[in-house]
Amino acid sequence: TNAAASEMRERVIDAIYKKLEEDPENENLQRQITLLNMASICTIDSFCLEVVKNNFFELNNVSPNFRIADTPEIELLKQEILDDIFEKKYEEDDSDFTKLVNTYTSYKDDTPLKDLVLKIHGYIGSSPFPKEWLHEKIEMFNFNLDFSKTPWGSVLLEELDEELIDDIAVLEDARESLTNDKDLEIFEQIIASDIKQLKTLQDNLQNWDSAYEIAQNIKFQPWSRKKVESEIKAEAKEIRDTVKEKFNKKLGKILTTDSKQSNQDIFDMYDILKKLEKLILEFDEVFSKRKREKNIVDFTDIEHFALEILVKKDENGNVIKTDVAKKYTEKFQEIAIDEYQDSNLVQEYILTSVSRGNNIFMVGDVKQSI
Repeated sequence: TNAAASEMRERVIDAIYKKLEEDPENENLQRQITLLNMASICTIDSFCLEVVKNNFFELNNVSPNFRIADTPEIELLKQEILDDIFEKKYEEDDSDFTKLVNTYTSYKDDTPLKDLVLKIHGYIGSSPFPKEWLHEKIEMFNFNLDFSKTPWGSVLLEELDEELIDDIAVLEDARESLTNDKDLEIFEQIIASDIKQLKTLQDNLQNWDSAYEIAQNIKFQPWSRKKVESEIKAEAKEIRDTVKEKFNKKLGKILTTDSKQSNQDIFDMYDILKKLEKLILEFDEVFSKRKREKNIVDFTDIEHFALEILVKKDENGNVIKTDVAKKYTEKFQEIAIDEYQDSNLVQEYILTSVSRGNNIFMVGDVKQSI
């Protein structure tokens, strides 16, 4: 908050004065008191606002006397825009829109679709290049390759591998406990068969169809009815039953279809998501236009305006510093960031653009991250 930033400045002043009392003739400390007025001790929002106000002429279609709208005003404007867009599309009987309504809403109302548009629009605002990010993520649903090589397939198989590692280790311990008694040999062989099947599946997780085919053929042998009074046997059976239940539950959530069907399930969403992307971009365009008409901005705008002033992309798509950023780079000898866990990627780009590459110090705690 601005109050916290102001308190930080006071604490720095108090610390320097305390040192001056110990060494009143120290010219360096006297100089720091003077320089403190030039130090940018502020929130990231305040810094971005300073960058924008001092360099607004670098932006297109942004008035220098804009007003920062409060949250209720922005939220009300968003709802008005969505209502207008939805009403227009209902009147036009837009087929793409109708498909989205049928996919994401119930017969009662279309609020879930409105909420989804707002949620995604808000989320992509924390990305340095939101429209590019959205397009890139949606294009991930447009592919034709072994499902194990997709982002979803690789994560699912990794999860299954973790389950197999755990299950095999537990079964190995159970099997080991049965090896010292000849009467228990039949039970040891059953568990050995379980382990062999699970290891075969584990060895074939690199290919979705191979893993799927093997998984369909895994059959756990019935537990032997051989009469043996043994606590070890009873314990081994209990362990095996637990592993079987856990493994089958996991398997039933992951290897449910072959690669072709799994790909199709994902690709079926691609058409829907392209329509959703179009709706989100339309909302963003109208939202930006209405804000310009009212001469208002929100804090997300301020961050993106600052980013636009400080970085640009070259012809190869690489992000490079602007001349404005280079001036800030010369200005700041050190950059110290508090509550670093709460910064987003836009802020990361901004702070990196004004650094020299070796003069940033961050304090953060991932467990407190918002």
